[in-house]
Amino acid sequence: MKINQFKSWWYLILNMVDKRKYKAVILFFANKIRNDTLGKVKLMKLLYFSDFDFFERYGKSITGDRYVRLPLGPVPEKAEDIIKEMELEGSIKTEKVKMPHPMSDKHLIVPIKPLTLEHFSKEELEMLELTAQKWEKFNGREMTDASHGEAPWIATKPSCIIDYNLVYYRNKYNEMNKM
Repeated sequence: MKINQFKSWWYLILNMVDKRKYKAVILFFANKIRNDTLGKVKLMKLLYFSDFDFFERYGKSITGDRYVRLPLGPVPEKAEDIIKEMELEGSIKTEKVKMPHPMSDKHLIVPIKPLTLEHFSKEELEMLELTAQKWEKFNGREMTDASHGEAPWIATKPSCIIDYNLVYYRNKYNEMNKM
């Protein structure tokens, strides 16, 4: 077994994604951000910021997902599948909103089921609240730009997995954007 295969296998054992919690996080943001700015891009960034901020404080993520460095910033590997599953279950729906440029059509995330908090620890709930409050008025493009100014995205090669430990090299004042 190659070292990279071993790392991936070991990662999966240590960081199994708890689908119920993951779905609860998505429902949390869908219920909290109700100003027509919660499209898929913004949701991906909310997941990123909540996971990486939580990791920075507590040494683990909330969702347990891994993030890939893509052109629109960090994207959680499992989010798209979880969203599809939630749509099939009737927890959420996505509504396509036409934008002036067809490549920028927004896919709004709309909650169908109410928010339940039973899956979260006090610390997780606090982080989710802080993340929602901080980013509520920003759109997906602005959040993408913010994620591009952070060390985890900058230090990772395109299409590669972002190491959570890179969170310790980011700063709070956007100096990374000046590099």
